[in-house]
Amino acid sequence: MSGTTEELVPADWPHREHSRFVSVGALDWHVQVAGTGPTLVLLHGSGSSGHSWADLVPTLMGCATLVIPDLPGHGFTRGATRASLTLPQIALALDALLTRLELAPARLVVGHSAGAALALRWALDSPRPPRSLVGFNASLIPPPAAYQQLLAPLITPVATSHWATSLLAGLSSQTRVIDRLLDSTQSAIPEWQRARYARLFSDPAHVRGTMGLMAGADLVSILRGGERLGIPLTFVLGTVDRWVPCGPLRKIVEESFGTARIVAWEGGHLLHEAEPLRAAQLILEVLAGVA
Repeated sequence: MSGTTEELVPADWPHREHSRFVSVGALDWHVQVAGTGPTLVLLHGSGSSGHSWADLVPTLMGCATLVIPDLPGHGFTRGATRASLTLPQIALALDALLTRLELAPARLVVGHSAGAALALRWALDSPRPPRSLVGFNASLIPPPAAYQQLLAPLITPVATSHWATSLLAGLSSQTRVIDRLLDSTQSAIPEWQRARYARLFSDPAHVRGTMGLMAGADLVSILRGGERLGIPLTFVLGTVDRWVPCGPLRKIVEESFGTARIVAWEGGHLLHEAEPLRAAQLILEVLAGVA
């Protein structure tokens, strides 16, 4: 990728001073690396970017080396193809990124929504799996009505084409599409976060990546592999999450990951953005317990 961080990342982007671009294979990753200590990887959900974790960074960076990538097809990471946006392919790419960064294997990986599903896939496939995993509102069940009404019609080969995603990106900057999506999460997030989502969805490449990752998720294989995971798992469930409803998700976790710790918080889909300090404290608690 040509250009510098100053040219490619907006001046007001959170923690821009920790941004770097790392080329690995076909991907030009935008990743933020901050802090010292054991490796802690933070994986955002579909449609988001590394900015999702911004308010947790000050609390976490004193205790760990944070690795916060924009996933392929998202944010400022470039080079993804539609075929590369499957969870197994992204898991392989994450391994390659950590190797290129010359960091120790992840002591803990934390994922939100589709990022949590990716973290599980990574833990199942990697030759250097994380030692523990935390999932916030893990996307392990079929999406509910809000998704069907707002996004499902878009996830087709036609809708993920360049012209369709360019059209959607243009519309999102002129309508309340992004506000409606964020409102449907049942999470009160800061206005600056909402503005970042609007900025992201004005970019056709980000829209294509979002649609591609949603279309490429294979949850069945992850759930079938649950009993092979020999690491501690913690799942945080939002009690009023409409995107990944708490009751069905709890049932799935109990059936597929029988030894997992389950924590329920009153809140919606973006728990970690609505309560960043509480989320950071839970992460640090888990990290401290990992040998």
